[in-house]
Amino acid sequence: MVAARVKAVRSRGPVVSVPDRHKDSCLELIDLARQKNVPWDVRRLATLLAEQQILKLRPDDLESFDRILVALGLKQPGMERAVNPAVLKEGYTTIELRRFVLEFQRRLSRFDRVHRRMHGQNIDAAAVRDFIALARLDCKLTLARYLFTPDEIVERVLKQVRVSEGVKDVDLSQPRYVDAELAHVLGCLPEFEARILKRLCDGTKIYWVSDATSSKINSLVEYPLSTVVLVIKPPGSHYEFELKRAGRKGNPLNVVFTRNGRRVPASHRLDGGSMQWLLRYEANHGSKLSFIYRLVHGTDAPLPGYIARNTVFGVPANGNQAPAFRYFTDQSVFGAAGFQDMRGSMKASVDALKNEEGEFLPRVPGDMALTGEFLSHVAPSQAIVCGTSSFRLDKVATYLSAGGAETYFKQWLQVDYTSHDAKQFADELLDEVLGVYTSPDGDYDDYENYLQAAFAVPENRQRADAIFLELVKQIATMWGTLLGVRGHSRGESFVARNVGLRSVWENGEWRVKLIFMDHDALSLPELEQGHFFAQNSLPCMLLDERHVWGRANPALFPGTLMGCLQRIYRTSAPVEKKARALAKAELKAAYQKTLAALATNAKLRGFFGGVFLSRLLDWDQFVVGYLNGRDERWQAEMKQLFKQKGYEPDTYDYYAEAIEKYQGFFERNGFLFER
Repeated sequence: MVAARVKAVRSRGPVVSVPDRHKDSCLELIDLARQKNVPWDVRRLATLLAEQQILKLRPDDLESFDRILVALGLKQPGMERAVNPAVLKEGYTTIELRRFVLEFQRRLSRFDRVHRRMHGQNIDAAAVRDFIALARLDCKLTLARYLFTPDEIVERVLKQVRVSEGVKDVDLSQPRYVDAELAHVLGCLPEFEARILKRLCDGTKIYWVSDATSSKINSLVEYPLSTVVLVIKPPGSHYEFELKRAGRKGNPLNVVFTRNGRRVPASHRLDGGSMQWLLRYEANHGSKLSFIYRLVHGTDAPLPGYIARNTVFGVPANGNQAPAFRYFTDQSVFGAAGFQDMRGSMKASVDALKNEEGEFLPRVPGDMALTGEFLSHVAPSQAIVCGTSSFRLDKVATYLSAGGAETYFKQWLQVDYTSHDAKQFADELLDEVLGVYTSPDGDYDDYENYLQAAFAVPENRQRADAIFLELVKQIATMWGTLLGVRGHSRGESFVARNVGLRSVWENGEWRVKLIFMDHDALSLPELEQGHFFAQNSLPCMLLDERHVWGRANPALFPGTLMGCLQRIYRTSAPVEKKARALAKAELKAAYQKTLAALATNAKLRGFFGGVFLSRLLDWDQFVVGYLNGRDERWQAEMKQLFKQKGYEPDTYDYYAEAIEKYQGFFERNGFLFER
């Protein structure tokens, strides 16, 4: 159908000028892509063809662009009229027609590597396959956000997941800043994404992975490999929504106490699901850090927004849904052997949870009683999070290694693949890590050779080095801010599996950003805290450092954030040397900027207790003096300071022991504390 319409347009006589032909063809394709009775694949292909026609127009052909933008719903007729201000939330910087057109074409030209091969009369089969493959990636079709409705997108999402009933989780103790941060996140969303998110959050539905859910990267609904979450990537959008957690295929939920002879973490005992208290904790502390970061730096934090949270009531089972307490007592769901394993793990989990939480319910015999006790501890729940990334650094580093295609297709997807599949996989990854990517010339012969050729393209190499340094800066800024408020995450916020990268259209250009996710171990000082508890915090800060730089143990470096980024971007020794210097400078700058903001910003100071703030710099003063020789005069001054400020009598010894115990940390990071 699309081909027929395009052929009809091309067959028109020479009386139609080339610009008019591109414009008219584009308008026909836009009309076709909007028609709901047309198959989805055809609509997507029409959308990409329309983008190609727009790229063929001269940017000064404002009359044609006026017609096209009106057809897309981006402005009212008339070249003197501005574009709708709503586009500013989409990442554009202007609504003035002439300047907007330049940015509009710049955004569409991201996939010029695919479009330019479709020009001319003799188009080879590989070019057509690449074009069709791109048309199947909803999130990569810029115009799709104007041609597909939010309701259509949600309906397509619902066809690829299972849905059960839940109950809205109302946390009466939730701090007010969580709602304020939620309002900020929603206020920044473009209308298209906001309406999709609203539909998903309406009611109290729980979404589960189904057999129809794809694990291929860049799917509309994706079940990322080796995870138990669902991500939704709306058409024409760089935003991603995460449903945390969404179970496993087959039986969504299970109970696990040990794997390979070792106990699993407490948060993983409810296999496939999340515990209510942990989701609440993460929302509270993640929102708090986001607020703090914005107050310090005047820009949004590279963290996701916590949108909604529901407690699981029904669980999909045997083609229907069963209440959670029935689900875990129904042998037919798990099979005889699986049921016995699950019940044994449940008993062991309940015993452990009692000791860990210090909560003991009266003993009642029977399967239902044990199930009720287990559910009272874990309260299975699901959160909807906005602004995540499925491109976790550990995965991307693996995918962009010599065996990346083999790992992705054969080991994880468990499917056969062709050379063309491997090439397209590499291209999709490079689109994401480079933002704008130029494919190498020549035929594909080998995955590793293709990656080497891609990074050898001068534009790609230059961009890779610049992005690598920018991402190093983002890491240092994030960690420096957290250190400045005396916070830590026991490594969880900085482990490579919990940090993702994402290409975003921002300020009129494509750039790559990091997103720090999964803050269920994040610890920030509470209002009642009076000073920095070094002995408790330093081992957790050391874990953060280990996952950021890995400098304490070189053997662990390849799996750190810095190590993964070096593997992804295939950096040279000079660039890595520059990155180390940049990281040090940015880490100190963020740390000191945070301390300065804590001294002057009234809103920021509201997150912390007055005593804590009055003692904030005492720790830095102690570290600098201790590392500089701790002479008798300094010792006397510090002890007198601690006494005057009402510290505990043993504070000097407590701090000294902490520095001695974690001496390596201070040798590597002592520069932070120097004024």
